[in-house]
Formats: sequence, structure tokens, C-alpha cells
Amino acid sequence: MQATERDTPQNEKPKAVGFVRGEVSGSDARRHADAVQRHARLLGYRYVYTVRPPQDDRDPIGYALGIASGLDAAAIVVYDLAQVDDQPARICEDFDLETVCPATTWARVGPSAAGAGAA
Repeated sequence: MQATERDTPQNEKPKAVGFVRGEVSGSDARRHADAVQRHARLLGYRYVYTVRPPQDDRDPIGYALGIASGLDAAAIVVYDLAQVDDQPARICEDFDLETVCPATTWARVGPSAAGAGAA
């Protein structure tokens, strides 16, 4: 059992998903996806998935939020704010938002962050 406990540090890291929209990144989508994954790992997240919503999805941000929630992610990592239609607040209701360019953290403001100081 002790060997298992020593093998779990990676599993203890908070999870992050990347979010790359093809219609926003265009021909740079692959480069943006690589940068997002690299950035998440540099920040200490356990990178679990890159969300690439279908081109015809009416709410690509909502699509990403649903997947991130289902994966129990702590953060969503994007290349830039254009990926979230320059609306970081929409992500930060439930997740931290990390941007690659510029490298910025937008902290979660949802119930878990608010509840922490309410004692």
C-alpha cells in the first residue's frame, strides 16, 4: 500500500482541460493546442483533455464547460481570451481560467471560492 501512496502525486495535482476553438485559432489550432497543454503542465496541473467543440455548436463555451465539469477539472486553459469570446467571467463561475498569451490566471469566483472564507 505504501508503494501506491508514493505513486499518486500526479493524481493529487488539480486537473486541467484545454479549450481550443478551430474557428478562433484557424491554421494555428494545432500550435495553440500544444501551447495550452505545455502551459498547463508548467503551472502544475494534471492535463487530462483538450476540448475542441464541433464547428456548428451554438455554444462552444458551454460545450467546454460541460466537459470540464464532467472531468472534475479545476481549471480551463486557453491560448488567449478570444477562445472564450473575451468573457473570462463565464469560465470563472466554476473554474480557474489560465491563458497562455498573455500568461494570466483568472481565479474562480464560484461557490467553492466564496464558501472558503465564509466560516
